[in-house]
This record gives sequence, C-alpha cells and structure tokens, in this order.
Amino acid sequence: MTAAFLRLLLVIASLGAACASPTVFADPAPRTMVRAHLEPASPVVAGSEVKLVVDLLTTTWFSEAPNWPIFTVADAIVSLPDEQADNLSEDINGVHWFGVSRAYRIAPQAGKTYDIPPFAITVYPGGSNALVQVMTPALKLVATLPPGAQDMAVFFPTAKLTATQTIQPSAQQLRVGDSITRTITQTSSGTESMLIPPVSLGEVDGLKRYAKAPTTRNIVQDRVGLVAGERTDSVTYIADHNGRFKLPPVKIEWWNTKTQSKETIELPGVTFSASAGREKPLFEIPADVMRQGLPHRIIVIHGGQLIAGCLIVLGLFLVVGARGRIAMFLRRAKHRASDARKRWLESDAVAWRKLCAVAGTGEWPRIIPALYRWMDRSGDFGHPARLENLPREDEPKVAELADAVTEHFADGAAREFRWKNTETALRRVWKRRRLQQQERTPLPPLNEY
Repeated sequence: MTAAFLRLLLVIASLGAACASPTVFADPAPRTMVRAHLEPASPVVAGSEVKLVVDLLTTTWFSEAPNWPIFTVADAIVSLPDEQADNLSEDINGVHWFGVSRAYRIAPQAGKTYDIPPFAITVYPGGSNALVQVMTPALKLVATLPPGAQDMAVFFPTAKLTATQTIQPSAQQLRVGDSITRTITQTSSGTESMLIPPVSLGEVDGLKRYAKAPTTRNIVQDRVGLVAGERTDSVTYIADHNGRFKLPPVKIEWWNTKTQSKETIELPGVTFSASAGREKPLFEIPADVMRQGLPHRIIVIHGGQLIAGCLIVLGLFLVVGARGRIAMFLRRAKHRASDARKRWLESDAVAWRKLCAVAGTGEWPRIIPALYRWMDRSGDFGHPARLENLPREDEPKVAELADAVTEHFADGAAREFRWKNTETALRRVWKRRRLQQQERTPLPPLNEY
C-alpha cells in the first residue's frame, strides 16, 4: 500500500506541474500537394491536343506565383499557353486547401505510348520563408493512328491544309556567292500554328545551307475565334562554285479528317545556274603553279566589298581615336540611368504599388509601414506624414482606415476592413491633392528670348 500510495502522489504532482506550466502552441508548417491528370484520358488520336492539368495546393496560401517549367516529350509538341491560372479551394480529409491550376498542351505526333516524366515545380507557400519543390506524378499517354496512316512519316490531322512556295530571287542565273531563299508557308484550318509540323528542307550538293527560324501565327476573327494556323519555314542557299543546281521537290503529307484519308501536297523543285565572277583577280597566279597543278585559290573582291572594307577600317580608326570621349559618355549614361532608377524606386508610384500588394494580406505589421511610406513619398500629407492629414469628412473609408491604424497602435487589435473600397477612396484623395497642388503652383515665366 505504501509503494502504491507514493506512486499516486508522484502522478498527482507531475500533473499539477504540467497544469501550472504555460503551454505554447506553434502554428503548423504549411503543407503542399501536387496533382496531375490528362484530359481526355488515353487513348487519343495522334495529332490531337491533350491537356495536362496540374493542380498545386497548400494549407495556407501562395505568396508568389509558382514557377511553371516547360518540359519536353519525344515525338510530341508541348506548350504552356499564356492563360490565367484557375484558383482552387477544397476540403480534403477535413483539411482546407487553397491552390492554383494550369493546363499544359501536349500534341502527340506518332502512334505509340508516351511516358510523361515527372518534373519539378517551385512553389512559395505563405507562412514559410523557404521555397518548396514538388514533383508531378509520372503519366502515360497512348496515341493511336487510324487505318491507312501507319506508313506516314509525320501524322498531322486537319480538316484542310494548303501550302505555298516562294523563291527569291526569281532569276535562275546567279553568280557564285549569291544567295537564293526558298520559303514554304503552310495554312491549316482550325488548327493552332504550333501543331503544324515543319517542312523538310535538307542539304543540296554544292550549296551552303542556312536555315532561318520558323515563324508561326494564329489567324483569329472576332466572334469566331481561331480560324486557322500558319507556319512558315525558310532556308537560304549560297553557291560556293559555278555550276547547275536543283532544289528538289517537297512533299507534304497530311491526314484529311473529313474524308479519313491520307493526302499529299507536292511543291515543284527549282533549277538554277551559278556562274563565276568576271572581275580581274588582284594578284596574278604564277604560270608554273598552273602547269604543276599545285593547289591554289582565286580570291575575287567586288568593288562594293572593297568600299565596305574601307569604311569599316575608317570607322575603327575613328572609334580608337575617340575612345576617351566614348568611355566618358558611357559613364555619364550609366550614372543617369542609375539616378533615374533610384528616383523611380523612391517614387510614390512604387510605394503605392507595394501598399496595394501587402494590403490584400490583411497583415497590419506590413500594411502600416507601407501606408506611411506611400504618404511620405507622395508629399501631400506632411513631412513626416501624419494620419491627421488624411481627409476624414469627405471619405468615410479613409476615416475607417485611419481609425484601424490608431486602434492597432493603441491595443494591437487587428481590425478587418475591405481594401478594395479603401483603395478607391485613397486614389480619389491622392488625385484631389495633386490637383490642389497644381493649382497652388504658379506657371513658370515665359521665355522672352
């Protein structure tokens, strides 16, 4: 009995000490979650567009927009349209989650099973100073081809496809060193331009090939939306020796979704000749070199090239001679740019933008300093700025804001208010003060000379 009684006394003493000591509760760390799914689900017809919907969730809020990366999938076109993210608010297992959702676009170009790999997204959950990286789940996308399309190099389904070709210059007799540019433009009805496959414009014997970056554009009409997509591929060829050259024909295969059959567009080839220049060489080649067949090269300089070279050399001499003045000008320009940036950062417009950014959070320790910073930099509410200079009679919402700040300083109370109405009222006050200041400021004297 004595041992049991002593154990009972120890338990009672420990419980009393636990009740007497203060209990501190810390806010739980924010949790994050990522989800991803395909719309529509597999299988889909190759060439059609599939949405990869990614949801980012947290138990608090996102202090900054997530960093949405662009990933690649072999034999598919992946893009992230410039669309506004959808806001999410859900209850999951008794926990309230907030988040955003965006949709990637994936267009498979072949009939097979695609493995969409996981990729990392950086998020900024509120209530935590550290950024968080979440990984999307791995997904599979099955794309199929309709009967008759299995032998197509690139499967591109559309209701209608047209292609045009231009050759510049149109003259078929060129000189060595001249260039000829081949441009092919494809137009597909009801299809985004990014889905149109490129045209194969390969190498040609005897010609140096310089491919240009393709250009795309979507043709959109009011009340109709997307009408067609357009893609332009262009390649420039340069003849480095004389002779006769031919740009081969180009075949474009596509799948007609109306007739469910394969169709081909063939653009004709182009034949042209390149002749050597007839200018006199700057240096004569010795006769023995010609007789012995030793390797040599004939350098021909056109008059325009000689003039351009002289102008470049003259420009270099001028730059070297005036390098001191140029350096001084660059230093002054750098100082002016630095001063202009400093003035902009200290302007009332920047202070107003920061005030609007923090006001929506409802955190008074951040709102009040931002409010006073804006009042100080605007110069319309005294130096230093005081709440008493805010108009209360004409603007009730401004008066409510001033009272809320005063209450926060008095007892630390976090009074709630709607920033949208207060923002409109402060804008009116700001504009009215500016007009009053302009009326009090006299116009500068006219220049009499």
